Amino acid sequence: MSATGTAGPDHARQPATLKILSDGADTHHLSQKVVQVGPGHRLYLAVPKTPPPAAGWPILYMLDGNAAFDYLTAAHLALVPGLVLAGVGYDTDRQFSRERRTLDFTAPDLDAPGADADGIRPDHVHEGRMAGGAGLFLDRLIGPLRQAAEEGIAVDPARRSLWGHSFGGLFTLYAALSRPGAFARYAAISPSIWWDEALIRRVAASAAPHVQAPALMMALGDKEKRTGASGPAPDGPAPATMEFVQGLAAHPGFAPQIHVLPDHVHIQTIAGSLPLALPFAMG
Repeated sequence: MSATGTAGPDHARQPATLKILSDGADTHHLSQKVVQVGPGHRLYLAVPKTPPPAAGWPILYMLDGNAAFDYLTAAHLALVPGLVLAGVGYDTDRQFSRERRTLDFTAPDLDAPGADADGIRPDHVHEGRMAGGAGLFLDRLIGPLRQAAEEGIAVDPARRSLWGHSFGGLFTLYAALSRPGAFARYAAISPSIWWDEALIRRVAASAAPHVQAPALMMALGDKEKRTGASGPAPDGPAPATMEFVQGLAAHPGFAPQIHVLPDHVHIQTIAGSLPLALPFAMG
């Protein structure tokens, strides 16, 4: 239940069928493994069947990997036969781990009520959840999770990209702003700016100006609304999200690519973003 007493969306409880793993793909080898770091993660890998280039393959890290690979198809992979995909999920049979992603994908705030030394505190939106672990998760993502994902794979370290949807999109923006060198390219899909707009704006305001910013793209639907919000779907993309991402051009200096996906509600932007985000990760 949320803080307002409404249940979460049905898709938040959906099992991950991961049909792509059983169906296979002409262009990629597909596999999964469990990594016992943090709360326990499942890594889903799609590795090109062709020999790697001299510098190694580019790689796209996909947050909420259980869900991301649930929406991934062989046709998507055929668009990028030379791209490694690494889905970073949680050790659950569901598409999403709601409590873990709320903690891992939201920015720390040392000034928030009840915050500990890492900026972790009770979530002000979802009763019973904790928030603010994005700094710790980013350490884990670019540390042991990256090491586990890239083990035995020829990866070009200059061509790593990050994709995230919803809270994962919010984390993608946080990572781009707080540690822009962690990845070369960032794809923020339907980022949950609404969760604490003032906080992500403070993160942006404190970011160092870029001389040469990493590449940033955003995609969002024109029929999205917040979880549990009443009334009809909006007609157009979320104004606050558009304004925030467009503002990143002035500071810290991104040149964001912004895509509005017609007739897409929130959950549909996962699949809707893939034909854009996968080629984007190729550079």
